[in-house]
Amino acid sequence: MRFMIKGLVVASAGFALLATPAVAADYQDEMREMRDLVLQLQDQVQTQQEQINVQQDVLQDAGLENERGSASMMSSFLSSTDFSGHVATSYIYNANEPASAGAGENTGGGLANLFHGEDQSFQLDEVWMTVDRAATAESGAGFHFEVVYGATAGAQADGGLVWIPEANISYATPWGPTVTAGKIGTTIGIEKANSTQNANITRGLTYSLQPRSHTGFTVSGDMGGISYTLGAVNGVGTADPDGNNAKGFLWGLGMGDDSTSLSFNGIYSDKNAAGNSAYLLDLVAEHNVSDSLSLSVNLDYNTAEAGATDPWAIALSIGSRLAISDDLGVGGRFELLHTDADDVADTETDTYSVTVTSDYALADNLTWKCEVSYLTADDATPFADDSTSGTSDDVWLLGTQLTYSF
Repeated sequence: MRFMIKGLVVASAGFALLATPAVAADYQDEMREMRDLVLQLQDQVQTQQEQINVQQDVLQDAGLENERGSASMMSSFLSSTDFSGHVATSYIYNANEPASAGAGENTGGGLANLFHGEDQSFQLDEVWMTVDRAATAESGAGFHFEVVYGATAGAQADGGLVWIPEANISYATPWGPTVTAGKIGTTIGIEKANSTQNANITRGLTYSLQPRSHTGFTVSGDMGGISYTLGAVNGVGTADPDGNNAKGFLWGLGMGDDSTSLSFNGIYSDKNAAGNSAYLLDLVAEHNVSDSLSLSVNLDYNTAEAGATDPWAIALSIGSRLAISDDLGVGGRFELLHTDADDVADTETDTYSVTVTSDYALADNLTWKCEVSYLTADDATPFADDSTSGTSDDVWLLGTQLTYSF
């Protein structure tokens, strides 16, 4: 700034020397006034700079300079972190009207509706909060955290009202893959514990075979158009601890585009919670027939050694959703579950279900769902009713749910 001011004075003086004598005298007077003005401006700039230096010293002495830096860092953190969540509440009516009221009468022996077990009762399904900062090549590291309160949390193995389905740290390696460690969401299945990720209110028969999340680490990435996830986790199921020194090998392989996708997932452990080997194979296919119609297929095979018997199950789920308008849609789900509790004795059972669910956007972020579901079983009576035996081979369920997402 000072250099510019001095340059202006020199240039003005030089211009005055080049002028004619008569004119030069007038210019000299004007140049003196301009020089005085420039010198005054220089003094003002010097004074302002001294004031700025004093203010910075005061901020540093008071520790406010560090706070300003911390505020800037916090602002940068918040701008690169995603916060989301939802609140869901529901009511389920069991047409069998079970004689004994209590949790579990809608679950059919644990086959379905795991998160809506209590009949004819208003229920807080989920208060779901998610914080996510993705690991990228620029940031290097990231984290993901989810916490749930409500009936969905209570339906987990620990039975508490608060459940943490995911809490992990991730690192985007310089050579491509991302490493994630902690509590990790499963690669298995198409339906999720998070109700906003499903077309239906209730979870299906196939979902009853699947884990919710895992504790361990995974390596994921994309290679030649095929996405992959490979990892080591504790045991096979969500609540399978490492008390028997068991480890589960988890994998997920997928390929596809915006129209069609196919994935093959699974988990294997040479020791489950009972000390026996177990594995689950999972196949998911999705296809968008048009902008308004989508189809999905989920096929699972689950087996485990259990002494003299090797119980196993196979499940097929076929789902669809038709968007009638921007605000209205209808989802359908048909399922078959075949179980065999003893591969020696005749203990085979087939269970079927048909579910139809409508969803309507009442307002921004507010969705209303209504559902009717029919379940029936061969050679078994897993559903509670009002008869003297207290069980039935079939059941009709009617439900409604409100969800606000933010």
